[in-house]
Amino acid sequence: MTKANRLFKVVQATYKLPKALRSTIWSKAFGRIVPMVGTANIRYLEVSQSKVVVRLENQRNMQNHIKGVHAAAMALLAETATGFVTGLNVPDDRILLIKSLHVDYLKVAKGGLIATATLSAEQQQFILNQEKGDLEIPVTVIDDSGESPIQCHMVWAWLPKKQR
Repeated sequence: MTKANRLFKVVQATYKLPKALRSTIWSKAFGRIVPMVGTANIRYLEVSQSKVVVRLENQRNMQNHIKGVHAAAMALLAETATGFVTGLNVPDDRILLIKSLHVDYLKVAKGGLIATATLSAEQQQFILNQEKGDLEIPVTVIDDSGESPIQCHMVWAWLPKKQR
């Protein structure tokens, strides 16, 4: 990256730590940037500039009335994965915002959920080269049965901080 990205520096600095400690540090760091995410107990399983994998357990504070993961919590998990991978690629002189979030609910989730968001090298370069732009960020969400309870389309936008 040609411009500094503080979030990516935190990820790089902690990558040699034990996995559990690393996940806790990433959770706290991202939770400081986006306070609501810090309250959901999302675990960061894998973080790189091209891929972010996060997990949400089916715990009481994230459940709906039938003891499944709440619809909003499922969307939050996918939004967190896509936002984090995009945030790792947006230079610090720009602001990142979600532009569009579309979630289709396909089935009741069984157990916890894992969301995986990815960016190709071309998408990373596009983000870096465009001072202002938007991009649909690919994400998949699976539950503990290996099935996808939701299908998501999330578009993230960035613009120079001075235009905010």
